[in-house]
Amino acid sequence: MPLSISAQSLDELCRQRVDFKETPGIAVVIIEDGKSKFFSYGQSNIATNDPVTSKTLFEIGSITKTFTCSILSYLVQKNELALNDRVQKHLPSSILLPEKNGKSVTLFDLATQHSGLPRMPGNFSPADQSNPFIDYTEKELTAYLNNCELKNEPGTTYEYSNLGMGLLGFILTQEKNKPYSELIKEVILSPLEMNQTFISGQKSTKLLAIGYRETTPVKPWTWANQSVLTGAGGIVSNTEDLLKFLIAQLNSDNSTLTAAFKEAHKERIEAGSPTMQIGLAWHIREHKYIWHNGGTGGFHSFIGFDPAKKRGIVILTNSTTGADDLGFHFLDESIPLKEIIKPLSLDPTALKEYEGVYEINPTFKIIIIAKGKDLFVQATAQPQFSIYAEAPDKFFLKVVEAKIQFKRGANNRIEKLVLYQNGAGLEGKKIN
Repeated sequence: MPLSISAQSLDELCRQRVDFKETPGIAVVIIEDGKSKFFSYGQSNIATNDPVTSKTLFEIGSITKTFTCSILSYLVQKNELALNDRVQKHLPSSILLPEKNGKSVTLFDLATQHSGLPRMPGNFSPADQSNPFIDYTEKELTAYLNNCELKNEPGTTYEYSNLGMGLLGFILTQEKNKPYSELIKEVILSPLEMNQTFISGQKSTKLLAIGYRETTPVKPWTWANQSVLTGAGGIVSNTEDLLKFLIAQLNSDNSTLTAAFKEAHKERIEAGSPTMQIGLAWHIREHKYIWHNGGTGGFHSFIGFDPAKKRGIVILTNSTTGADDLGFHFLDESIPLKEIIKPLSLDPTALKEYEGVYEINPTFKIIIIAKGKDLFVQATAQPQFSIYAEAPDKFFLKVVEAKIQFKRGANNRIEKLVLYQNGAGLEGKKIN
């Protein structure tokens, strides 16, 4: 059984994530027994060596969905909307949302990820793949919804949908005739004095961390006012502001906003398994821990809390690796931490030995590429990823749970590799 996670051990675990190159930087805040504590390590920008602090801004991705549903819940509290409203009631006349088996999509269905809509719209085709959401406008949304078919009958099947939550955010802006940025400021940010939180791309500041995929910097995801999917993932924030949001989730005053938060926390329907429920955007694990995470092109985020014990945590990283396991372990020590391996530094000359093309089968090959002190793997029709040495001839990936073992022949030269993933081992002979 893992030991209880103390502030000291959390401090060490956060530092380890940076030292073991899981992420360039990490910012964490916890609240427990009415007291909060910040942990910040690593770099917000590798090139300039800027340190991560509690003020460093990160893209929080899908945690934005909890803001969107908090606004919905707030408007329900004010009797301006009802959860069982048909979505069609709140759409422009130019959009006709389909039904399935005679059943219409409701606001409740959108908020609980049971709308029948797919994860992404079929006509989602960004001009710039590295900044994918900025040019998806009402025009594209209208064209898709008017010609799509629901995958499932609304209310019957959990399927996580950025489209569905983006559509909900769009409906809220239509209902209040305000851009999403103004709506969240009015309902949530200003009342909670979250003055450092905004929509990505709408402010320029040196406090915004650079996002990384492995060690490669990536463009920020920005969301123009005309982007209709902003409510699915467009917010930038930091641990100082998200602590205020977290405290508000644990609050017990009689305000309309607090009542809206409490309604959003309530278990509504199963979310993919008997141990996971969903409220309004928030997921509830084992009927105890309320949480959401998020990811963008170069960032990962986690927020979770235990209302009964009045404790919670926010974790922000400027990498795609993230630290959800750390968040869950803080909330429940019986939930294990993932294995973190410290990469072994190998001489560039030694890395050159591994270069080559390895054939798993005639249609699937793995290419190993050495660049200075780094080694990369690229499988057929897949992106290139870094691999890290845990021992000579033994490497691991961070983007997925996989390992690569190189095998030597009688002459001590590399002859093949074995890719270990999902409990199986695939052997590939070196052919070049």
